[in-house]
Amino acid sequence: MENKELTFEKPSIVDYGDLTELTALQKDGGALDAAFPPGTPKGDLTFSN
Repeated sequence: MENKELTFEKPSIVDYGDLTELTALQKDGGALDAAFPPGTPKGDLTFSN
């Protein structure tokens, strides 16, 4: 078995800009998550006891 020396590569940090600007256009949305068929409108969601 050959012993190869492992090399360390320093991780880089990427600055994508100001967090306030990056998230400024986020909103609630009109569809539900992956637990429902794609494109299901929130208005179709019902609750029962």
